Amino acid sequence: MPAQRSRTSGWRRCLQQLVDHKGSLQIALAPAGPTGSDFVWRAKLLGMTENEILVEMPTAAGEPLPLTRGVQLLGIMAIGQNRWMCRTSCVGTTTVRSRGREIVGLKLAMPSTMERCQRRRDFRISTDSLVLPEVSVWPLLDPRSVVLAERLCQLRIERMLSGCTEPESIDSKDTMPDVGPMLPATLVNIGGGGVGLQISGADASGIGRHRLFWLRFPLPGVEGYPLCVTAKQMHWHLEAGGATYMGMAFDFSFNPSHRRFVVQQITRAVAIQQREQFRASA
Repeated sequence: MPAQRSRTSGWRRCLQQLVDHKGSLQIALAPAGPTGSDFVWRAKLLGMTENEILVEMPTAAGEPLPLTRGVQLLGIMAIGQNRWMCRTSCVGTTTVRSRGREIVGLKLAMPSTMERCQRRRDFRISTDSLVLPEVSVWPLLDPRSVVLAERLCQLRIERMLSGCTEPESIDSKDTMPDVGPMLPATLVNIGGGGVGLQISGADASGIGRHRLFWLRFPLPGVEGYPLCVTAKQMHWHLEAGGATYMGMAFDFSFNPSHRRFVVQQITRAVAIQQREQFRASA
């Protein structure tokens, strides 16, 4: 059997190997149209049967995200430099015991097939594609300066949601904490209380000198001001092609109240995407 066909037809065996090794499946809401950008959640695999895949419930800043039964999802399986994508759906939730504690698991319909992405950095197949959010990343020079900046971020978004159309009296540069030069990045996954970022090789020099960063990124399906949050770099490594992957954990040490706001905004964005998806299919 040719190698290409073997890799494509053997996806179920690869999925079982990921389950056996306690790996992860990446999932995203199936786009109902041009959404601008899409979140991809990394969810730990808990098990699989003939008809279902069981994963940990996706989270926002550590809080479970409510996914509606019947919502259409994209499943992404990555092994080394190879990536497969498929259409699936949420078929319910269940409580399982994992690592000595009770957790909520999400049940996904077992796909009939998976299609291999043609390029290792693409989230694109013949029927679906995802556009990952672009993120602005700044090294944080004074962590205490995030308190006012996060509060202003919250006020601007709340002002927008209230329908206020009066001109702002605060200049955008005044909403920034004390930071270094900006680094452009791509948000490749979210989950576990943080995000995974990818930075091109030309922009990644010197990231190891900083621990805390200020992030600003758009919310999928939501027009308006982007979400701002402080994040701590937990690990980083070089990827094929020269890009750098940064594993970041949200940090609310200097402004604990901002955690609730971040959870609310991500949850709101997911609810909007689900509503639009059901509306498009009605």
